[in-house]
Amino acid sequence: MVIAIASCTDDDNDDIIIPEDNNFLVEFIIDQDTIRYEDSVNGYGNGPGVNTYIDGYGRLHSQFTTFARNITPPDTLKSALTVQMVKFLLDTLNPSFQTDFQLFNTENYSYGSFNDDSTNVGVNGAVITYTDAAGKTWSSDLQYGTQPAASVFNISEHVEVNETLYGGETKGTFSCTVFDGLGNSLNLTSGRFFARTILK
Repeated sequence: MVIAIASCTDDDNDDIIIPEDNNFLVEFIIDQDTIRYEDSVNGYGNGPGVNTYIDGYGRLHSQFTTFARNITPPDTLKSALTVQMVKFLLDTLNPSFQTDFQLFNTENYSYGSFNDDSTNVGVNGAVITYTDAAGKTWSSDLQYGTQPAASVFNISEHVEVNETLYGGETKGTFSCTVFDGLGNSLNLTSGRFFARTILK
């Protein structure tokens, strides 16, 4: 797995800064509490990554974008969110930029699943992974639970950009249930994001 987190400033000041909606951000609601992570605000950065698995049947491939603070061991990831797009490819060759770019095409998507076994649990679609303030990970991945009928994921804007580390800027909306794998779940509603996507 490869990930690049970028930020427009090195300022790690935790003071509250008035957010700008033209910045890269993700915002969603859990139990009536609005959670917002914004690039260059309160130490947050945003960047794309890639995760791929190859076996004798093909390649389970994904590109993702993460909103998180920089961490150094022994610190662990907390208060972060990742949007991941998964697709099974019959071609085991390294995907082209165009193949990667199309993972975020503007349309509605079902929720999917990613695991290191493309024949059993890989499902095309979106995966939302939320890490809470205590460092606990919650995921919409279908291997942990079924999404309710009201769950939605939509890419509304996806444009190519000429940047060194990433090739896309993407806007979307989501509402889903995320699971901890232990029988517990959270509902993420009214989600929206504007993010750097497509790791080069």
